[in-house]
Amino acid sequence: MKKLFALSLMLIGLASCSDDDTSSVNLDNLQKRWYNVSTIVSGQKIPYDGNPTCGKDYMEFQASNVLREIDWVDCQTDPTTTTGTYTAVDKTLTTVLDGETITYSIKKLSGTSLQLSTSFNGTVITYVYTSTPK
Repeated sequence: MKKLFALSLMLIGLASCSDDDTSSVNLDNLQKRWYNVSTIVSGQKIPYDGNPTCGKDYMEFQASNVLREIDWVDCQTDPTTTTGTYTAVDKTLTTVLDGETITYSIKKLSGTSLQLSTSFNGTVITYVYTSTPK
């Protein structure tokens, strides 16, 4: 539920997000599992604390534009898995999960780090992921 709320905030705020950096990112690095690390709101870093005992929540970008979102809830045997689609062009990532379309600005994409950013009511929000669970 927290993820859907965060994704909704990102969709609403993206319309007002601007990007002065015109350099491109290497989208070849996108297809893998991305584990939640933190959220940065107005320069304040908030560590991701979702289910540290059970496992790490993640998004997985697969071939053929398949997106899986994995969420461990109450340490159940199997995590909640939501499957959707994604498209990525230059510095824009668009996902469709549960019929909801979300568009992100890709701020950083390397072999081990992904940062997606947006603005909501004038507040800059950046979501930070790693490809290596901690």
